[in-house]
Amino acid sequence: MIENIDFESFKATLAKSRNLAGPLLTISDPSVVETLLFTNPDMIIVDMEHSAIDVTQLQAVCIASGTIPVLARIRGLEKNEIKKVLDTGVHGVIVPEIETAREASSAVRFSRFAPEGKRGAGPGRASGYGNRIMDYIKGRPLVFVQIETLPAFEQVEEIAGVDGLDGLFIGPFDLSIALQMEFSWDNPEFNSAVRRIVKAAHENNILTGIYSPMKEETLIRTAKEGFNFIMLGMDREAIVSGYSSAIKRLKTTPS
Repeated sequence: MIENIDFESFKATLAKSRNLAGPLLTISDPSVVETLLFTNPDMIIVDMEHSAIDVTQLQAVCIASGTIPVLARIRGLEKNEIKKVLDTGVHGVIVPEIETAREASSAVRFSRFAPEGKRGAGPGRASGYGNRIMDYIKGRPLVFVQIETLPAFEQVEEIAGVDGLDGLFIGPFDLSIALQMEFSWDNPEFNSAVRRIVKAAHENNILTGIYSPMKEETLIRTAKEGFNFIMLGMDREAIVSGYSSAIKRLKTTPS
């Protein structure tokens, strides 16, 4: 049976922590999730934006994750999708391609019940299939918006100030492309752009997260910035990295 989802506890943990690890899941098989649990992740982040994972598969991931919080990076700002995603029992959503404070405000409203928002209540898994719906509607799933385009970057201070928003998430590849600069922590322009986003978040007392590839030097450098959480590589990247290392060792070890 699904337990009551403690959104506030998860948010408090994020707020007091740095570099919580959230492996990025693009493979929908629940056995992959169960395997990931042996790595002791702080959360699991499901990528619905760039993968084929749908809401039904997302719910299976939530069931397999047990007590580990799940965030879903959804496909975009769409009211009905946000409702269905939250009904699976995730702890929150990361909304990509947000470009204005008005869009960020819509993301919050679509994720909240009245009077704060306009999300419809249904007997989904998150509410114990309707058996604990009155307890569930008192909660506030976390809402992050992704800063990854030029308009979002230019308006980041206004976006960060949106009432009810829980945090800003940086998509470094898309951001660097949008700003026409190299994604590298050795690039002063990239550093400056990231720090502007982080500053906007801190000034509004909201959380920060960022994606990082699993390449060791990049990950170490990202960790030095002290984000609340890091979207850590992705499952397929881990497979390629792990097997590539093992195969290289086999081929270079004398028999």
